[in-house]
Amino acid sequence: MRKLFICCLFSLVISTISFAQEGFAVKAGVNNVSISVDVDDDFFGDTSDSELGFFVGAGYNFVVCETVDIEPSVLLSFVDDLTSLYIPIMAKYKVSEDFNIQAGPQINYLLEDLPDGEFGLDIAFGGGYQIDANWSVEARYGFQVARGGNFGDFVNINTLTAGVGYRFN
Repeated sequence: MRKLFICCLFSLVISTISFAQEGFAVKAGVNNVSISVDVDDDFFGDTSDSELGFFVGAGYNFVVCETVDIEPSVLLSFVDDLTSLYIPIMAKYKVSEDFNIQAGPQINYLLEDLPDGEFGLDIAFGGGYQIDANWSVEARYGFQVARGGNFGDFVNINTLTAGVGYRFN
């Protein structure tokens, strides 16, 4: 019975995706990564730094209904000392035909050689504007809610991204 349920669910998901997809998109833009470290020291206190970089990546937009889309993406972020892989899964609510607001989870993986704490989970939110059938712009802010290992107990990494995308319809 469980196998039948899984097969039916899989068939439903595949048929929904094949009929309701909007298309594959490539993306690029600038990002600002801010890192704050809580050292729990009265003398030194907390410290933070912010670095500007860029990102490139791709995503696929799925139409859920007339006003909601889901867009998972894979973005590679390049900042001086912190190269990262981001996997945002954004729900997009269409305020109008051209404007949308976005929110969702964002997994991040630090590609640097850091001990214990490469994986993180962010909550991201932002907005986008569809310029025409192919071109769009978007901006979003992701703030860390969890970081793996002991590293996450005292380090917060937040990101602000702004970029342009081209969708292949």
